[in-house]
Amino acid sequence: MYKLSLSLFLIAFLLIVGACSKSQEEIRILTENYPPLSFMDGDEASGFGSDVVNAIQAELGTDFPIQLSSWDDAYATALSEENVVLFTMDKTPEREDYFHFIGPLGSNVASFYAHRNRMLVPIDAEVAKTYKAIATTTNWFTEQHLMELGFENLVSSKDPIDTVKLLADQKADLGVFTDVTLPELCREAKVDPDTFTPVLELLSTDYYIAISKITNTKIVEKWQKAFDTIKANGELARLHSKWFDR
Repeated sequence: MYKLSLSLFLIAFLLIVGACSKSQEEIRILTENYPPLSFMDGDEASGFGSDVVNAIQAELGTDFPIQLSSWDDAYATALSEENVVLFTMDKTPEREDYFHFIGPLGSNVASFYAHRNRMLVPIDAEVAKTYKAIATTTNWFTEQHLMELGFENLVSSKDPIDTVKLLADQKADLGVFTDVTLPELCREAKVDPDTFTPVLELLSTDYYIAISKITNTKIVEKWQKAFDTIKANGELARLHSKWFDR
C-alpha cells in the first residue's frame, strides 16, 4: 500500500511539473532586426527592447529565448497564436483591438524621407500620393497607417534594410522611417544617413511590448507588473540611457 501511494504521488508530481514546463514552453518571444531596439549580436538578442524584455524576465524568473524573425511573419504569429510576446510595437488605433500592450518603452517620430539628390517641393499627404513609389516595410505601423489613408503607391519590403536600399538607390521617390531607428538601419545597409532628408512628419507614437490578444490575462498582468517594477526602480531609465545617451 505504501509503495502504491508513493508511486501515485510520484506520478502526480511528474504530471504537475510537466504541465508547468509545457505552460512555460508555450511562451514565444519574437522580434525583428530593428536596431537599436532589437538585433542579433552574435547568437544573442541585443538592443534596448531586448534588454527591457530580459529585465522583465529577470523579475518573472523566466528565461525564454528571444527569436528573430521578419516583422511580417512575427506579426502574423502574434495575431493568430496565444502566448506570443512581440516587441517593439507602436501602439496605433488600428492595432489596439488585437494586442495587449506593455509599456510604453519610449516614443518615436515617423516621417517621409527623400533622397538628398532629389529636389522635392514641399509636400503634404495628398501630394505624396501622387508620387510613383513610396518604400515601406511590410506590416510596420507606418505602412498600415498609409494604407488606412488610402495610399496605393507603396512598395513593400519584408526587411527594413531593403526599404533603406530602395530609397538610397532612388528606386523609390520617398521612404518612411522613424527617427529612432533610421541611423542604425542605414549603418547596416552601408548607407550614409545624410543621404536622406525628412520632408514630412507622418505621425508620432509610443512603442511597447505587445502580447497576443488571446493570451491568458494572468500572463499579461504578470508582464505588466514586472514592467512597472523595472520602471519604478530605475532599471528602465538606466537601459534607455545605455542605448540612447551616448
